[in-house]
Amino acid sequence: MNLLPYDWVAIGYLTLTGVLILIFHKNVARWYFHLIARVLCIIGIVLLTLTDASTPFPLPFLRDWYPLSTIALFYLEIKKLTQMVFQHYFDETVIRWEKRVFKGMPSLELSDRFPSVILSETLHLCYFSYYVIAVFLAAWLYFSGRIGPFQETVFAETLTFNLSLLFYPFLPVTGPRYLFEKIQGKLSRGFFFRLTHLVVSSGSSKGTAFPSSHVSLSVIVLLYALRYDSTAFLILLPMCIGLTVGTVYGRFHYAIDALVGAVLGGIVFGITMAIF
Repeated sequence: MNLLPYDWVAIGYLTLTGVLILIFHKNVARWYFHLIARVLCIIGIVLLTLTDASTPFPLPFLRDWYPLSTIALFYLEIKKLTQMVFQHYFDETVIRWEKRVFKGMPSLELSDRFPSVILSETLHLCYFSYYVIAVFLAAWLYFSGRIGPFQETVFAETLTFNLSLLFYPFLPVTGPRYLFEKIQGKLSRGFFFRLTHLVVSSGSSKGTAFPSSHVSLSVIVLLYALRYDSTAFLILLPMCIGLTVGTVYGRFHYAIDALVGAVLGGIVFGITMAIF
């Protein structure tokens, strides 16, 4: 059995949230299913660590890439867990922080101040590019044969994302898109505006606004691109900047969510630099 750092991240997250589910099980519907799923997932991870060079495809590939799939899986599950500690949301608290730090609410003001269709479409495209950002650098490194940097990048990504998830049961925040009116007028007729809001409406998990996992993940990916590949960094830089601004401009997150998400990504990068 050869447990890699990202295996420990997945097992640690499953174990910690499993303990929380046990403690607060009265607030989790069908809590025992979540525990059974965790046991099965941990067994599956351990079995994957038994693969080696002689193991037939696709098991070695799955062993390398399963951690990034947990980003989607854990995110979809967390909406069932955001209310297990507190049965209300903390938007009022976060809005007070927002107003104190930014002297206003950028999440409601940016689109009114800059009502450009071109800007809106560009920022919504960048926000949508999150799904590309999450795998782009990992794939770039993996298929160029740089397995060590690939494993380190995947570790940093999953650690950053899972730390974001662990915030949500203790500080569930819905974000501005649940509390305030969606952007109206000409901006709302843009293709990427409609596509992004359609995807977010069908797949978002309520209570996962603070900190912004979109921003924290994009920051850690960008920092690792800077560390390992300047070409990938130059490709990702405008996407990550646009995503960060787009989370606020599109009213998906409060600006304070994006700020704390960026800080979290920077902290994890510092931690991983000390480890590796």
